[in-house]
Amino acid sequence: MKPHRRHRHEGAARTGNAARAHATEQDNTHARDHMRAPAQPGADQLYGVLPVLEALRAGGRRVERITVAEGAHEARLHELFELARARGVPLRRAPRAELQRLAPGANHQGVVASVAAADYADADELLDALAARAASDAPPLAVVLDGVEDPRNLGAIIRTCEGAGVDAVFVPERRAAGLTETVAKAAAGALEYVRIARAANVARLVEEMKRRNIWTVGTAADAPLAYTDWDWTRPTALLLGGEGEGLRRLVRERCDALVRIPLRGRITSLNVSVAAGIVLYEALRQRAKAVTSDR
Repeated sequence: MKPHRRHRHEGAARTGNAARAHATEQDNTHARDHMRAPAQPGADQLYGVLPVLEALRAGGRRVERITVAEGAHEARLHELFELARARGVPLRRAPRAELQRLAPGANHQGVVASVAAADYADADELLDALAARAASDAPPLAVVLDGVEDPRNLGAIIRTCEGAGVDAVFVPERRAAGLTETVAKAAAGALEYVRIARAANVARLVEEMKRRNIWTVGTAADAPLAYTDWDWTRPTALLLGGEGEGLRRLVRERCDALVRIPLRGRITSLNVSVAAGIVLYEALRQRAKAVTSDR
């Protein structure tokens, strides 16, 4: 439609105002409905333009990431985009079908935000803390996750990390599960004790660890070295890949070593949370043995 000229259409302004008022009332109604809505399977998701916008404005809730439907009106979302950028919240576009999956049955208005259940540690501070212990009698043990997408797997890994005495966990900012309520439930309280930081780029994180004298060891089914043959008493970061593809090529190439968990059955891989438990408790066993032998 061509823009109307004001001197020919005196009612255009009134029509525009009425339309904006109607849209605002729809947003307000949705916000009230959202507050009244019962918990849904995606209860760690916040949906709708105003609820997400208010969460960003208030800063009280930890917004993990925001997903916006492809084709959503740019002008209406301008403030949301600006606030997300200012607060460092990752924002991505996705088909509307994906938003329906994130917030099933909800009137999401083209916007869904994942809300974190815990605060992240500062990645640089965590790296410095690990480096400070690299030459000590208590070498650090860290875990780096390269694309674990299932929140229940992430929660189970964090729970195992707490039990095995892991000093730090690093997760990617994008294309990976974040610290949602589902993760918190699967972690069974471990989120209160494990320090977790986000990494913008896992391959670069590996290089940063190596510069800080931390050995980086990835898991791969075709690795020549068994996980029991690595010396886990060294300052080490264990890298675990995502559920589907495992470690990405660039990450694999940057690791100091790759280890495998031998399998005797017909299944060629283990669940990532199970693999984490197997390797971390081997590290714990070796470290406990080393302490005993030093006495």
